[in-house]
Amino acid sequence: MGDTSGRIDVEKLISYSDDLVKCLKNEKDINFLNHCVERSNALRSRCLSDHAGVDTSLQGYHKKIDMCKQKIEAAKAEVASDVEIHLLQKELDDETRREALLREDLR
Repeated sequence: MGDTSGRIDVEKLISYSDDLVKCLKNEKDINFLNHCVERSNALRSRCLSDHAGVDTSLQGYHKKIDMCKQKIEAAKAEVASDVEIHLLQKELDDETRREALLREDLR
């Protein structure tokens, strides 16, 4: 009552091996297999090249996005908030009133 999942059916293995040997004996099949391997390698190389190009582009876009975020933050820091503008406007109005009062007093 041992574990049978690791056991190999010897007859199936021999049959598979025989089929493989028959296939590889035929030179046409070997040439076809070599052609498939070459095409597979070429495709893999092309995919790796495309991936590298896309990865480079993606890194460039990430840098551009980060630069835009920095510019946005810098612009936000330069722009006065509504509260600041309101306070400055109030100070200006107060100074304008004082100036008008001083002119009245001088007349």
